[in-house]
Amino acid sequence: MKASMLKFVIGYCFILILSGCASTYGPRGSMGGYEEKSVGKDMLEVRFYGNQHTPSEKTTRMLLYRCAELTIENGFDSFVVMQDQSYSEKTVNNPTLNQPAETRESASMGIRTVIMPDLTQPTTSTNWIGVFVIAMFNDGDSPYSNYKKSGLDAGKIIEDLKAEIK
Repeated sequence: MKASMLKFVIGYCFILILSGCASTYGPRGSMGGYEEKSVGKDMLEVRFYGNQHTPSEKTTRMLLYRCAELTIENGFDSFVVMQDQSYSEKTVNNPTLNQPAETRESASMGIRTVIMPDLTQPTTSTNWIGVFVIAMFNDGDSPYSNYKKSGLDAGKIIEDLKAEIK
């Protein structure tokens, strides 16, 4: 009984450590995060920077959540994704005997990692960056309201993702 409990505690700690490496929801910092800029009347370019520990699906959900927050903060109830410019950045480390370790700064800014790979295999890390250009609107009072059929309800997105994000 004690051995199984010890295994459980070790496993739980391991999961906590791994989950702590993923991007957290908040303004862009050393582990990732969001940023936005205006690109036109009632239009924003919203970015969410994941890191090598954040899957693309989670990056996209956090990006959608941020788009919904900004829509409500700007006095609108809906938004439509006009462009999806999301991408991933892959970094390949090819070790040599003369330089087995390499220090790199990740795309999530500020994290410096010493890469100590197996000298027989190159290693690859992927950082996911979600980028949406959105138009925000209220039904009937905006030039973008003709997108209502493909628009997303900001309040519903916040309600659906709140438990996962916050």
